[in-house]
Amino acid sequence: MSTKSVNKHVGGVGGLLRYCLDLGIVTVNYATGLKLSEKGRVDEERSSYSVDDLKSIVSNLPRKPTLPERFWIPLIGCYSGMRLNEICQLYVDDVLQVEGIWCFSINGAKDKRLKNTASERMLPVHPKLVELGFLEHCEKIRKTAAPRLWTNLTWMDVHGYSNGFGSWYQRFNRKYVTDDPKKVFHSFRHLVTDTLKQAGVQDSLIAELIGHSHGNHAMTMSRYGKRYQPRVLLEAMMHLEYGIETMVP
Repeated sequence: MSTKSVNKHVGGVGGLLRYCLDLGIVTVNYATGLKLSEKGRVDEERSSYSVDDLKSIVSNLPRKPTLPERFWIPLIGCYSGMRLNEICQLYVDDVLQVEGIWCFSINGAKDKRLKNTASERMLPVHPKLVELGFLEHCEKIRKTAAPRLWTNLTWMDVHGYSNGFGSWYQRFNRKYVTDDPKKVFHSFRHLVTDTLKQAGVQDSLIAELIGHSHGNHAMTMSRYGKRYQPRVLLEAMMHLEYGIETMVP
């Protein structure tokens, strides 16, 4: 478990003990100040995928019609930077046109979960996904009247719809891609963020694309500035070009 995850759990215990302390159930909060020191920079907790990693991923993605999520979810992560659970919990209605541009609606409706308020956003579907037939896949699912895009994924209390897929991807990642423990599905987010950063895309645009707050300017942006229009976000996403070719499943 990462240091960040350990501290998160310890913090939860500390919160419970503070509550118990207020009620007089306990006399001391032994979790006060209890945390592991985080060594190294935050951006070094996970590593970004390399071009060679992407080649290995794409060339080994399963193309079974009965398991479409195993082909599409990694590619969506690669061309959007969405969190794993954000992709796994998508409903058919979450893929829609906004101002003439196909988008993912990332929201907390129904049984979906968001990490924070900044996570709710409208994210354009990358043209590469359109080229590969993602919209056709969505239409196929829509015609079956199934509510969600990935009917094989089931909801669990711990991580929503991402439990089963996350376990499969971890095995796939170690078998076909890398044995580096810092390279996981979350590495797609690092890949997208770094690619956009190196292309000169402004920080506020990157933050909105990946669902982060705008840093010190968050309050100003939320009070006086509207969210970026889909066409502006799409222009930024066009920098997500890795020179990797894949075949339609």
